[in-house]
Amino acid sequence: MKRILTFLVVGVTLVTACKKDKTPPSAPSVTTSALTNITTTSATAGGVITSNGGSTITKSGIAWSKTNTTPTTSDSIISSTATSGSFTVNLANLDFGTTYYVRAFATNSIGTAYGDPLTLNTSNDTSKVRFTYMGQQVIYGVITSPTTGKKWMDRNLGASAVATSLTDTAGYGHLFNWGRLADGHQLRTSGKTTTLSSTDNPGHSNFIYNDGSIVATGDWRDPQNDNLWQGSTGINNPCPAGWHVPTKNEWAAEVSNTQVEGTATSGGITNGNSAFNLLKLPYAGRRSQNSGNLVGATIGTTGSYWASTTSTTDVWFLLFDSGGSPVTVGNRSVGSSVRCVKD
Repeated sequence: MKRILTFLVVGVTLVTACKKDKTPPSAPSVTTSALTNITTTSATAGGVITSNGGSTITKSGIAWSKTNTTPTTSDSIISSTATSGSFTVNLANLDFGTTYYVRAFATNSIGTAYGDPLTLNTSNDTSKVRFTYMGQQVIYGVITSPTTGKKWMDRNLGASAVATSLTDTAGYGHLFNWGRLADGHQLRTSGKTTTLSSTDNPGHSNFIYNDGSIVATGDWRDPQNDNLWQGSTGINNPCPAGWHVPTKNEWAAEVSNTQVEGTATSGGITNGNSAFNLLKLPYAGRRSQNSGNLVGATIGTTGSYWASTTSTTDVWFLLFDSGGSPVTVGNRSVGSSVRCVKD
């Protein structure tokens, strides 16, 4: 009888031990990985599933939101196929200059677990600038000057592409009256008029030309206003927020007579560190203050770039051509290129 009792007690103990070793499933564990490849419109997000909780992962990915600081699967999600370990997904078609909140999630039969939320700001991409120009969203690249460390847009306002050569027409862009808004007058095909404006905004898209015979200042505006393009907060600054039309000194620091294009002449020096090589400045030509027409002889042979700095009745601009000209002064109703620089 004693032997039988002993056996029964041991059997009960073994059965009890087996039941205690079986752990019920739980929610999974997941962490959110650091954001990478951030641009003005996209980013790479991801996570790591560190435990499935004892139950198969049925769904994983990234939850994201503009308004919810702790996004869930009830917000926007991008799914992954991962059931364990690390995963990444691509967040695309994001709005520029917008803050998003993102975090990883993983789901099993018990529930959904989340990693810590991260903040994504799409303006963190310093290699590009996205802004509205002439009513359309555009994205320009950014060139960091090897000479001064300043950040410049990689093309003229209105250019459809970065110039690949001095005569690349896709890189020419628009030609502005000095101090005017981007109101359409800067288009190379815009209408023209000699009727001067008495206000900072003429209210039309015609190019205004004046050779000095209408008012001696040779301006499109009468009376003259020196404060139209003064910095990023200038009244008519055509550049996006945080950018401005360069000053005379900013141009002079970048492009001296030893840096312009051209052959060795009394006016210039053979390029070694040229205006084009530095900032991709093409020979975009200019528009005449005498007729309002494009000066055909200058297109493909001369670059004319506005500075914001005024000088008595004139304004400064960068002029470079095959002979190599310095930063100089000119008439405000000339049509010249605008290349923006970061504040």
